Amino acid sequence: MTALLRAMSFLTNRMEIVKSDGVKEKFSADKFCLSMRKAGAPREVADTVCKAVSNNIPPNASTTTIFRKALKYLVKESPEVAARYSLRRAIEALGPAGFVFEQYFETVLQAYDFTTKRDVILKGKCVSHEIDIIAETGSKRFLVEAKYHNIPRLKTHVDVIMYADARLIDVLGNESESNKKKFEYGMWVVTNTKFTDTAIEYAKCRGIRLTGWNYPRGASLEDIIADKKMYPVTILPSLPKLLLPILAQKNIILVQDLITYDIESMIRQFGITREVAAKLINEVSAIIGPKQ
Repeated sequence: MTALLRAMSFLTNRMEIVKSDGVKEKFSADKFCLSMRKAGAPREVADTVCKAVSNNIPPNASTTTIFRKALKYLVKESPEVAARYSLRRAIEALGPAGFVFEQYFETVLQAYDFTTKRDVILKGKCVSHEIDIIAETGSKRFLVEAKYHNIPRLKTHVDVIMYADARLIDVLGNESESNKKKFEYGMWVVTNTKFTDTAIEYAKCRGIRLTGWNYPRGASLEDIIADKKMYPVTILPSLPKLLLPILAQKNIILVQDLITYDIESMIRQFGITREVAAKLINEVSAIIGPKQ
């Protein structure tokens, strides 16, 4: 860190900010800068944005206010980095917007060449089970349990993993011998928040696959989304909230789903202004790449 940023860190780290749950904490410039580095921002970009935002944070500012200020600068510096930086909040926005988290994760799985079925009823030895997603690749068949939270501080606990484990045991108890020979079965729990340490420990012991925020390292939810650019439409800074239900009805869930639209078709089908349509076209192109 440069001398200037160290001096800035000393001053701003004394200031209190307000978290989403209303709890106050000391603002950490170091932590703030690191969050942008983790999103893929080059050091010079992260330092520039960190300095610009940290120098203009009023006392008792909310974390949402700070996030929006940072995103505003990042969009100008690097739209793709801005997309990854805002990914967590974009996923949280899926549920209230009318999208289904398991529907979104199913599209991510398909990008990795999984064959999928969603909302499947499987009869177990004891009871029937509604499986969020069945995902197959080669000889592997996963029963996928999708746990969505729109509050980031909520973690996925061990009871969820144990329930998923029991579900797999019951399903396997009623599965045909031919299917057992054909497939290697596994349970896969995915969440948009973090797992507790106990949940991770139990999953490792039982051979359950976990995908969550910051877990596992190198193949976390944000990693596999960014690798294939499977960003949800809620990540677009200029997307009006009133447009989200319309996109949900049209089954447009990914930024890349908008790559085929031009300004005129957006105006005609979505009822938005030319200015908003032009901004969306530019953002989609910057994040995904130009239309081929």
